[in-house]
Amino acid sequence: MLGGTGLHMRVGDRAREIGYWINVAHLNRGVATEAAAALTRVGFEIDRLARIEIHCGPHNTRSAAVARKLGYTHEATLRERAIDAAGNPRDTMIWTLFAADYPRSPCAGRELEAFDAAGRRIL
Repeated sequence: MLGGTGLHMRVGDRAREIGYWINVAHLNRGVATEAAAALTRVGFEIDRLARIEIHCGPHNTRSAAVARKLGYTHEATLRERAIDAAGNPRDTMIWTLFAADYPRSPCAGRELEAFDAAGRRIL
């Protein structure tokens, strides 16, 4: 298994949060960047969202690099807003891309094919 990803509805109306994890055996191969770019395109081109966010811990340099590569802006680092694996509070970086900025982002030019559940191509 390479990992997992999702376009989550927990950040408000007409907005989504991209979440992902990559199996340690597949790190540094661009998998997270490719998945986040595809989800960004789906979010803006199919779902017509106004905003997409990527959240990560401040020490998660790989996730921050994915957001940065795809043209997301670091909006804020919120203190003690998430819980780490040990159950302790941790800070969270919020990276945002707005629909108005999407056409100029590296995501917009990414090649990809997307299909619905019936196998029909949607991108």
